[in-house]
Amino acid sequence: MRAAVEDVQLLVQEVRDRHAPDPRTAVFEVEVEVRGDAVTFLGFTSEPDAALELHRRTAELTAWREVVDAVQVLPEAHPEEMVHALVTSAVAPMMGGPAVRSTQVSQAVLGSRLIVFRREGRWLQCKGPDGYIGWIHAGYVALKDETAARGWELGADGDVWISLGADVLGDDGEVLMRLPWNARVVRDAEGLALLPDGRKGHVRGELVPLGARALGFPADGTAVAETSARWMGVPYLWGGVTMGGVDCSGLVQALYKLHGHALPRDSDQQSRTGAEVEPGEDFADLRAGDLLFFAEEPGRCTHVAMSTGGPNIIHASLGNGGVARNDMAGRRSYERELRRIFLWARRMV
Repeated sequence: MRAAVEDVQLLVQEVRDRHAPDPRTAVFEVEVEVRGDAVTFLGFTSEPDAALELHRRTAELTAWREVVDAVQVLPEAHPEEMVHALVTSAVAPMMGGPAVRSTQVSQAVLGSRLIVFRREGRWLQCKGPDGYIGWIHAGYVALKDETAARGWELGADGDVWISLGADVLGDDGEVLMRLPWNARVVRDAEGLALLPDGRKGHVRGELVPLGARALGFPADGTAVAETSARWMGVPYLWGGVTMGGVDCSGLVQALYKLHGHALPRDSDQQSRTGAEVEPGEDFADLRAGDLLFFAEEPGRCTHVAMSTGGPNIIHASLGNGGVARNDMAGRRSYERELRRIFLWARRMV
């Protein structure tokens, strides 16, 4: 019987490795419960293909008198519950677990559309537009049906505009919402900004129309590097994606997103995208917009920076306390350390 138990545990691991190897982008929380000669598979997965393979392979088990597949495919919801949500606050923290004391793993900005996988009290496990999964408190979002959520994304009530830092003001001049970088609002025929919670207001600050974004922010490495200067001096914040605080991969992701190129959330995920390039002697062959990756811990990429041309880089780092520039060929102790832990460079566009 011990061998049979080991076989089913190996089965679960094989399905996880094939369909949901990264818990940041896929849920596969499956446990095996053994009672005598009966085995039950319990838990959740966000991956339908994982559930299908698990179901097929459990049906082939012959060493057990009874085999029960009770794994539920997410989203988990009653028929009357909605599984789409829009972020209604300026920034919604995404936590590693359903508790305020949990670690922030990322953020979702106003107007982002989320898929709600499951609920635990007032906490919602959500998948963001970039595929990243985290727990968001219900106070930061408005639940919608799929039609309303898609309508918001497409600008059914007007034109979609992207924030580069703006405020939405009420008729009395009071701030209704402070819009972070990459927040989405809809502007109606009168030029008023419609927020995802239904409120409207006047705009103070910089917005760009989504439809014309490529004109001012093309998917070009030099243009991305030029935009990065706007982030100079922003403090470092683990899991951050806004000018209120940002981490290394959040900065790179936010910049490329504005320029119409989607990147994964974390530096190790980003390090597997694009095309590898040779940096050349003293990093002189790097182009503006190329990404440099580093291993602060052995065996795993943990940091990313962007070249602004050759060895000159901009990045959000603890070593600088925020967003700052460094020279990969420089003599400062921190710059020597960056050279020591450098892994490789990749070109995104």
